[in-house]
Order: sequence, then C-alpha cells, then structure tokens
Amino acid sequence: MTPPGTGPMSLDYSGLDPELMDRFITTFKSGGDRVGEEAGELRRLLEQARLTTADLQPLAATLLWLEVKLPELRRRAQAARAANALTPWRTGLLPFDESRLLSQSEARKKGAELAERFRDAKSGSGSFMERPHDDALRTLMTELDAHRDDPDFTAAFFAGLGVEGTLGIVGKLRAGMRDPEKAIDVVSRAFGTAVRGADVVSRGYGERSGVFTGTDVPGFAKLKNEFARGPSKPGDRSLGWLLRAGDFPPEWLAKVVKAHALTPDSRLQGKEMAGYLDALGNNPAAARLALAAVRKDGVPLSTLLRDLAWRTRREVSSGPEAANAFGRMLATAAGAYDEKDGEHSPESARFAFDLMRALPELANTTPAEQRQGIRPVDLDDATRKHLAEIAGAYATEVTEGANLGDTNRTQGSAFGPVETVVPGLKPAFRLSPEETYAFLRLFATSPATIAPFEEGMGKLTDRLMTAAARADGDRGIDHLERVMKALGYTAGMQFAAERAVQGRLDERDKEFREQQAAKLGLFINVAGAPVALQGQPLWIAVSTIAGAMLNDLTEVDKTRLDALDDKSRLAALARGRWLVDTLMAEGFRPQVSAADERFNVPPIVDENGQLLPFEKIAQSKEALRNLNNWLIANGSGLTDKSRIGEATKQLDVLFRGAKDTAEDEWKRFDELSQAEGSPSRR
Repeated sequence: MTPPGTGPMSLDYSGLDPELMDRFITTFKSGGDRVGEEAGELRRLLEQARLTTADLQPLAATLLWLEVKLPELRRRAQAARAANALTPWRTGLLPFDESRLLSQSEARKKGAELAERFRDAKSGSGSFMERPHDDALRTLMTELDAHRDDPDFTAAFFAGLGVEGTLGIVGKLRAGMRDPEKAIDVVSRAFGTAVRGADVVSRGYGERSGVFTGTDVPGFAKLKNEFARGPSKPGDRSLGWLLRAGDFPPEWLAKVVKAHALTPDSRLQGKEMAGYLDALGNNPAAARLALAAVRKDGVPLSTLLRDLAWRTRREVSSGPEAANAFGRMLATAAGAYDEKDGEHSPESARFAFDLMRALPELANTTPAEQRQGIRPVDLDDATRKHLAEIAGAYATEVTEGANLGDTNRTQGSAFGPVETVVPGLKPAFRLSPEETYAFLRLFATSPATIAPFEEGMGKLTDRLMTAAARADGDRGIDHLERVMKALGYTAGMQFAAERAVQGRLDERDKEFREQQAAKLGLFINVAGAPVALQGQPLWIAVSTIAGAMLNDLTEVDKTRLDALDDKSRLAALARGRWLVDTLMAEGFRPQVSAADERFNVPPIVDENGQLLPFEKIAQSKEALRNLNNWLIANGSGLTDKSRIGEATKQLDVLFRGAKDTAEDEWKRFDELSQAEGSPSRR
C-alpha cells in the first residue's frame, strides 16, 4: 500500500519510467547519429567547395552536448532500476529521487573518499562490551545508503577498499556496531549496484566516445573478477555476507557462489553458508545456473543435496538460518516465487522434477553408501517448509501424480507434457504416485511445514473447479466429477503422508487426530463448541470459504471434540456450501430459494437473499439443518445431477470416495514398505 499523499499523484512525488527513458534515449541517440552523419556529409561538401565550415559549429556543439547528456540519462534509468531491483514486479513509473543523483565524476570522487574514511575508521568493543565506534560507523553507512543505487559511487567505494578491504567490511561492522545487520544489507545492495553497473556499457554519439557506467572505475573490474575466480582454497567466510541482499548479474553470482560455497571441497558450513545461499535465494536465474554448473562438473544432484543439507543443518549453525537459506534457494531455483503453478518455464520445471525425485533419497542409504560412511539426512523443518512451497507451486504436477484414477498411474516418472483426464490440468511432467507420495512425506512433519502446500492446493482447486464448472455449464457435472475425484485422491495422499510421518512421532491415535484438527484449523463455533472437521486436508471446502475465519481459531478441547456427533456430516456440509457457490457462479440455479420460509429460522441468507458464508451458518445447529434441508429440497438424494442439490451431493461423494481410496492405498503401501524394509511398489 502507498501511504496517503506519497504516491504518483502527490505533488512531492519523484519518479522515472526506465522503459520510457530507454526509448527516449534511443530516439535521442538515433537523432544525434543522423545529425552527425548529415553534418559530416555537409562538412565534406563544404571542404570540397573550399567554403567555410564555421556555420557547422552549432551542430558540433549540439553533438558534444549529446555526448554529455546521453550518459547522464542512462545513469538515471539505471539508478531507477537499481533502486527498485528487489521489486522486479513493479513496472512503469518507479520512485526515483533526482536529488541523490550526482554527476559521474562527483559520484566517483565521493565514493573513493568514503572508502578512505571507512578504511581509517576505528572499530572494536570497549570496556563492558560497549561499542564506542557505533555512531561513527553508522554515519558512514548512512552515507553509503544514500548512494547505494549509484553505480559510479558504489564502484569507486569498493575499488577504493580493494579486495581485502571489501572482504573486511562485515567483520569491521560486526566488531564495532551494536546492530550491524541492517548496515551489512546496505553494503550488500551497494555491492550489487556496483557489480551490475560494471556489466553495462553505454555509448554516446560516435564510436570514439565510449562511456562506461562502472567498468572503467579504476580497480573495480579487477576486484569483481577476483571474486568470480574464487579463492585458492574454496570457501571465503566473509564474501557470502556481501552477497546476501544485493541484486547481482545471474551469471556472475552463480560463478562466485559455485566457486566459494558449492564445490565438493568447500569447507564452509552453518551460518557461513547462509549468505551465499540467501544470495541465490534472491536470484532464480543464478540459483539454477549455479546448481546446473555443479552438476555439469559430474556431481550428482543427490550428492550435492546431501552435502548442502549436512553443511546447513541446525547442529552446525546454532540456529535455523542456514537450513532456511538452503530450502529457500531450492524453492527459488524451482520457480516457486517468480512463476505460476501450471505455467513454469522449462528450466524451472526440469529442476523441480529432478529435485522432487532426488530429495527423498537422502533419508535412505544403500549398504554400499553406508560402507562409504554416507549417512541418512534428516532435513531441518526450516528446510522442509520450503519444500512445501515447491509442492504448492507445482500443485498441478502433484495432483496429476496423486491421481489413482488416471490411466498413467502405473507408469514411471517422466519429464515432458502429460496427457491427463483432469480438465484444466496442464502438467509439465509426470511423477509416479510412489515418488509423489515420497516427496509429500518430506514436509508432512508438522502443521507449519505443510501449510504452503495447502495454500497452493487451495489455489489450484479454485482454478480447476471454476474451469470445470464453466465447461459443464448447466448441462451436468462431467468435468466437475473428474476434478473432484483427482482432488480427493490428492487429499487422501496428503492425509496418509501426514498420518504415516506424524503417527510415528505420536503413536497415540487420538492425540494424532487432535493434532491434525488443530493443524488444519478446522474449528468452527457451533453453539459455543469447537468443531473439528476431522483430520483430512479440507483445503477444498474451508480454505476458499473461510479464510478469514482461520485467523481466530480456538484450541483443541478434547471433551468437546469427543462430544461431537457427526463430524463427517459437517465436513460434507462445508464442502457442499462451497460447491453451491461454484455451481451457481457458472449457471446452476436452485429451484427452491434459500430464502424460503421453510429455511428461515434461523435464516441462511443475508438481507440481499444471498447464502451466508459457511462460518456464519455453522454458528447455529439449526442453521446447519436448514442448509441441509435446502439442499434436499433442491434434489439432494435424488438422481438428477442437473439439479444443484444432487450435483453437490454427487461431487462430495466422489471426493470422499477418492480420498478414502487413496488413504487406504497409501496405508497399505506404507505397511508393505515397512515389512520389506524398503519402499515398495503397490
């Protein structure tokens, strides 16, 4: 949200549209080039005629003026992009403070001066662990922050410090400041600006007048290339912190992180890894390039993942930072943040496909691997939640893999387009049901770790149901039936995975069920009593109709949970209420109005005659009964699926049947696997 009085309509707003500026610069330059060509031709003709060329001086002055102004315009466009580099979704008019933009020569001069002052600044702690130099260092960092988007200022600053001085920035700030982390992020963003600027070459009029935006700052190109080459002993403990928050060119960043942190002989671990992995987590293209480069060197993905998991585990980090950065880097490389489910790029989808198949292998080692000292990996929860983000971002492929009603359910995993029976589903690859289940189990360990997957499934459910209902119109529910069955299979697989993983952690089944109910937040205040809609993943019914309600959940109350008579019926009503909305939005019309006096005590409609949200209806047992009776009055229990009541019932029956089938299937699968001591095919 933009604060009032500060947006583009404010008189004090300062902004720039880099795309329009680029077009303006192109027009400006092409015009200058044409003027220069015409002036050159006129000069040649005048000289041939032995006439004076003095009248061409104004044109020469104009061309010289262009040589000065074009680089300044380019610097403005680049500075505006740099200032908004970490919000790439923003386009058009971007905030840009003109007053902070110095001339190129002045920027380089001031950047070098700041480097000298920082180099001379004192650091360290005083008596009683005080930080006597905190104010002085903060002042220096404030000045850098003011110019962090200026490529000339920042390049001059880092060039002035040199390689060793740049690597020493973080240590100096941490030794001398009370709260150095924000200052370190400022340095990282400034470093990103300098490195990005060094990749840009801008030319004014004529080939003689090359104007560079960073590369020609003396010493910076050497510094930049030095980091990309990597140290003689891989693993610099300081450089990662300088990379963690900036926006860097993907190719350069991938090369640096691979050289310092991803090679098999790197000795970095724990928090020392966090900065490098955070940098890749901010840069999807760099993350994919870096991981691909390691694999190209002959390192199998499973080996790389095992190595990174061990080096980022909580035990060596004294905290979850590295494990979180590891998971976020994987999610970034898979396109979980910058791409949409069902629309992934081939590069992201290929990595996600390989990753989802390789990760489950980490928990199991073969006898040969055990003899080599290779140990199973128990992923940290800080990593697992990001795996759930990947699954949520690939809810399309997970749903296809979980569909036990599809003709390809007995086929192995394969990358490439998939023929599916589910309308609206366009998977980029096919995972076998076994490998889909194995991946779900990785993050089914707790409510927090699985939540991102449920969010992704909720979005997919809404999209598929809307598309299927639109395809069916009011002619029937053929498309909807196929969607609901597929979603039911996915729901059953998820619940089976949670039961298998968490059931081992808590063998008491009753407590497990309560834990599941609390996890999903499916508590609705029915006559003052918390009501659990069982442990099944009801993202289908609840996440779309009662999202706001989930923010005000009550805790588990065992006695009241035990007193609930029919949880399944309530779950069906929740789904039914949601399905009614979906069907009515696409053409289904009830023959009996919900405002009919038979269902009016208490009412189930608002003052406009629209059905109340389910969470409001569920506040009264009588209202729930009225909802059920209204569905019966509209055909529920009969055979005509063109009537909204029966259509709703049939879809719910299909969903529950598929869910129950999947639960039973995967329960048997786990029992066989446990008996055989290894994963078994069904």
